[in-house]
Amino acid sequence: MTRRRLLLWILSLLLAGVFLYFFLRGAHLGRVLEYAREATWPLLVAAVAFEVASIVLRAYRWGVLLRPSAGRKIRMAPLLKATTVSFAITGVMPGRVGEIAKPLLLARWEGLSFAALAGSVVLERVLDLFAIVALWAVYVFFGGRGLGPEAQRVATDVNRVSYVLILIMVAVGFFAWWLAPRRKLLDRWTRRHHALERYPFVRKLLSLFFKFSEGLESFRRKRTILYLLFLSIATWGAVVASAWLFLEALHLQLPWEASILLLVFISIGAAVPTPGGIGGVHKAIAWALTAFYGVDEDYAVAAGFLGHAVLFFPSIIWGIGYIVLGRVHIGEIRAAAEESEVKKTGS
Repeated sequence: MTRRRLLLWILSLLLAGVFLYFFLRGAHLGRVLEYAREATWPLLVAAVAFEVASIVLRAYRWGVLLRPSAGRKIRMAPLLKATTVSFAITGVMPGRVGEIAKPLLLARWEGLSFAALAGSVVLERVLDLFAIVALWAVYVFFGGRGLGPEAQRVATDVNRVSYVLILIMVAVGFFAWWLAPRRKLLDRWTRRHHALERYPFVRKLLSLFFKFSEGLESFRRKRTILYLLFLSIATWGAVVASAWLFLEALHLQLPWEASILLLVFISIGAAVPTPGGIGGVHKAIAWALTAFYGVDEDYAVAAGFLGHAVLFFPSIIWGIGYIVLGRVHIGEIRAAAEESEVKKTGS
C-alpha cells in the first residue's frame, strides 16, 4: 500500500468516525434497537426491492446513454456488473475510486474507449442532478406539510435557492442540447486554430473536454433526451419510494414528500468521502428528521441505521456477489482501482 493510499484510508476512517460520533452522541442505544426491532419488515423488504429496481434502471440508462457513441447496443449483464462492482468498490474503499473503476471495467470488457465511458459517467451525474432537482421542485411547490415553525423559515430560504438551481439545470440542459450536434465541428476548430497554439494548456483542456463529451451523442435526438430524462426521474423516483417505505416501516407517520427532502440530504451525506457513505449518510438522515420534522433523536438514529442499510447495502452486496461467484476477478478489481488512482492523480 502506497503512502498516499494509506493516508487516504486514515483520513477517510477518521472522517467516518467523527460523523458517527455526532450521529450517536446523545442517543440511547437500547431505545434505538427497540425502535429498529419494531419496524415492519415486509415494508423494509419492499424498500429494498425499490432500491434494487433503481440499480437496474441506472444500469439500463447507462446503456441507452452509451449506445450512440459505442455504435451498438451493450448487453445488460456487463452494464450491471460494472455498475454494482463500482458501488462495491466505493462501499469498501475511500476516495470514490468506484466512480472511475466503473468505466475502466466496462471499457476492458467491451473494448470501448475509456474517455467516452468516463464522459458518460459525468453525464450520468448531470442527469442524476437534474432528476434530484426535478423531484425537489415537486417538494418546493407541493411540500411543506408537518414542518415546525423554525423549519418553515429554513425551508423558505432553501426554496429561494432552489429556484436558482432549477434555472441553472435548465440552462445546462439547453447547453448540452446545443453542443451535441456541434461537438465535432468545435473540436476540429480548436485543433486547427493557430491562435490557440500560444496557449497549450487551454488547447489541451478544450481537447479533453470534447473527448469526454463524446457521450453527448445521445443528446442529438429529442426523443432520446426525453427518454433519458424519464429514466433518470424513474431511477430516483424508485429511491424516493424506497425512502418512503422505510420511513413507513418505522411508523414515523410523516407526509410522503418527506422522502424527497430525505433524498436531498442523503445525497449530500453520500458526498462525504467515507467508505460507503458511513457516517455522512447516517448523520444526514438523522439531522433531516430531527431538524425539519421534530422526530425523536433515538427514532432518528434508528432511521439512520435502517435507511443507510436499505439504500446502500443492496448495491454493495450485489457487487460483492459478482466477485465471490467469480464473475469478476479480484485481479481486475485491483488493476482497476490502481489505474483509477493513477488517472485521478493525473487529472
